[in-house]
Amino acid sequence: MTFTPSRHIILASSLLLSSLCFAEGEPANDSSIKDSAKAAVSSAISAGKNLLGGVSEGVLDGRQSAQGVDGASIISSREQMKDRIDVQVLKTEAVGDTFNVTLGFKNSSDSQLRLINLKQAGALLAIDQDGYANGLTASLENPDDVTVPPKAAVRQKFVFEGPIETSTTVRVWGQDYQVKK
Repeated sequence: MTFTPSRHIILASSLLLSSLCFAEGEPANDSSIKDSAKAAVSSAISAGKNLLGGVSEGVLDGRQSAQGVDGASIISSREQMKDRIDVQVLKTEAVGDTFNVTLGFKNSSDSQLRLINLKQAGALLAIDQDGYANGLTASLENPDDVTVPPKAAVRQKFVFEGPIETSTTVRVWGQDYQVKK
């Protein structure tokens, strides 16, 4: 849900007005009005963040509990990959202000697996020789999910923000995979 600036002003004004109405029976001083407005706005922002967080978690839980139309099982964490998906760094290449990495995903299970939410902040990181991490670019080149057929492997290229001349590891959901030299 995206609010336009005018809706923000209306929301803040309504909250401020409602807090003033609650304080109507008491003599008004600047401090109590300010504290009431602060509490009202803080509560509204907290409720909004909790609402959006709940929606996000609900979508993730729903995707994980249901198989894809093609029967794929959903993977969205390192724990779910364990004993099912093997990750390898196949190729790295510095290209201008970006760093391209080709990852190999090997599925050892008898069912099709889909890795989801790969564009999520921190899901995939390229870490350079000095320990600095770079996330994925916001380009359409990076997929949000990768589907791996049963007992097979797929290669997938990812484009990281740069510049990185050489990377020592690529981190997938908190697990580091060494770059082959």
